[in-house]
Amino acid sequence: MKLTLSNERIVNTINTLGELSNAKLPVKVAYAITKNINKINVELEAYNKEKAKLINKYGEKDEKGKLNVNENGIIPLKEEHIEDYNRDIKELLSIENEIDIHMIQLDDLLNYNISPSELMTIDFMIND
Repeated sequence: MKLTLSNERIVNTINTLGELSNAKLPVKVAYAITKNINKINVELEAYNKEKAKLINKYGEKDEKGKLNVNENGIIPLKEEHIEDYNRDIKELLSIENEIDIHMIQLDDLLNYNISPSELMTIDFMIND
């Protein structure tokens, strides 16, 4: 089923899908999750490339033009560009993608230990 998912939803979903792909679930559910991870990763790769461009554009650089990385592995933003970065990243997160999602039947999840937060994260791929 073709669904429209924002980049924000994709970013917030991929980690849960990864965790669920390692859980002991019915074969049909595990297969659907694997297929959806593969499809979502295509969009996530495009998102990550554009985010990297924004970090390169707005990140602090040393005298040689290389991005600075602090002790936590984070690239600080130039103070005067924080607002611009926030505006652009918000726009990037709001971009919608049409993805052919492999659906899961709610009945296939009965008797399996999936948390409410995991269910909320993947609700777009569940048919009741």
